[in-house]
Amino acid sequence: MRWREDRLRHTTPGVLAALLCIAALSASGARADSLRRMYDLASPAAGYDKCLVLETGVTYTGGLWIGATFNRITAEFEGLGADVRIVGNGAVLDLQGGEICIAYCTNRLDIEDCVILHGDVKYRGYDGDGLGLIPAGSVRFVTFYQPHDYGVRVFRCGETVLIERNIVVDAVNTGPDFMYLTGIASDWLPTGASFSLSLQGGPSAFHNWSYHSDPATNADLLHHFSVLCDYG
Repeated sequence: MRWREDRLRHTTPGVLAALLCIAALSASGARADSLRRMYDLASPAAGYDKCLVLETGVTYTGGLWIGATFNRITAEFEGLGADVRIVGNGAVLDLQGGEICIAYCTNRLDIEDCVILHGDVKYRGYDGDGLGLIPAGSVRFVTFYQPHDYGVRVFRCGETVLIERNIVVDAVNTGPDFMYLTGIASDWLPTGASFSLSLQGGPSAFHNWSYHSDPATNADLLHHFSVLCDYG
């Protein structure tokens, strides 16, 4: 696991947060579209199954799940993944409490150059039973404002994930996260961290910045970078 911990301090974060709020309010009057619709319409390009090229000044709403889900009744993974690239071009992605997640597949998700509001980006892997369902990808040059749970969270994958030059402001603590595959909430999995990496295999993370406007929260390093056990 490799990372560099950088935190914004003093007046810069306050200015940044204000600018993000203004950008979000400005975007509310601009054209809006569904992120899922853009995914469904996207064509293959540059080696990806889906290449989403977003537009500056447009707000894209809702989350996006790529890959499989775990059926706790049959104990099987259901669904297929895809190699996806999201080129933000400075667009605003209001996930409305949702997430952009790639899960339980061997595909990759690369996302860059956008502002994400009220949601997070997650990578979920599973290497048990010889399945090796480990996604890959990168999150680069993304600004998160009030992301729910985390800015970026990595579950049981990471050596194939690059997290670089992102900014997270005021990650929201939504209560205990859920244990790996079981869906049971665990106090050992706290939310509210800007970057949360996996104890079972962390990503490469470089030059990422984190800030909380509440001074007490900002003074707690675990609200910036944390390492969690996916099993709880």
